[in-house]
Amino acid sequence: MLLNYFIGTAGSGKSTLTGELKEYIVNRDPDISVITLNLDPGVKIMPYTPDIDIRDYILLEEVMDKYGLGPNGAMILASDLMVNYLDDLKDEIDEYNPDWILVDTAGQLELFAFRETGPLIASALGFESIQRSVSFLFDANFVLRPNGFISTLLLAASVQFRFQKIPQINILSKVDLIDEDQIEMIVNWSQDFQALEDSTSARERGLIRELSMLLSEVFIQLGSTAEIIPCSVREENGLDFLFGYLQRIFDEEKSINI
Repeated sequence: MLLNYFIGTAGSGKSTLTGELKEYIVNRDPDISVITLNLDPGVKIMPYTPDIDIRDYILLEEVMDKYGLGPNGAMILASDLMVNYLDDLKDEIDEYNPDWILVDTAGQLELFAFRETGPLIASALGFESIQRSVSFLFDANFVLRPNGFISTLLLAASVQFRFQKIPQINILSKVDLIDEDQIEMIVNWSQDFQALEDSTSARERGLIRELSMLLSEVFIQLGSTAEIIPCSVREENGLDFLFGYLQRIFDEEKSINI
């Protein structure tokens, strides 16, 4: 069994990718049983219907009313309250007994990635026979400039540090909104931090330039993080690479556990 968590900033395309990837897998390989799990208690409209939904146990509006909180405070508390329903989620997963589970996390990535409940949930849902992975989304529109790319890279590196025992895939989402040269530029930044530093020096100004240069140098010293996979749900072959990477993680982790 493979359990993949989609993590990223609000609007980066997590929910859309979750639903579209399930449809892609079902159509490509009917032998793989795949389900979706929504872990966002505050979402109102979704582009797909989750097979398992945390909203069956926690609703943001009910938390706001019960505890007299605003939306932000209620989201934090709701995220913490999820741990009370882990056994229920595991029971639902057992009923499906799927090969793959695609987990859609909250739009505010800090709720899952940086609070204690995120790693706790990831660990608790890790059955003995399960392989886990994290897919971190880089919003293509946000990372066109070096400072936007570096900011997102820092978030991705932080998530990788928090979930260090789980393989991470970095995804450049919504690439249908930018052109091929821009895609190539961003992918090159992820593979060659010297090129990122050169672009930073040429395109940024003032304090942003100085800070971006310093951060670029940090990544040069640390070495490369996971490469970025361009992905679009609107292109015919947009999900091929992601599906292939997830399969490799599943196969590699499975061989390790044998």
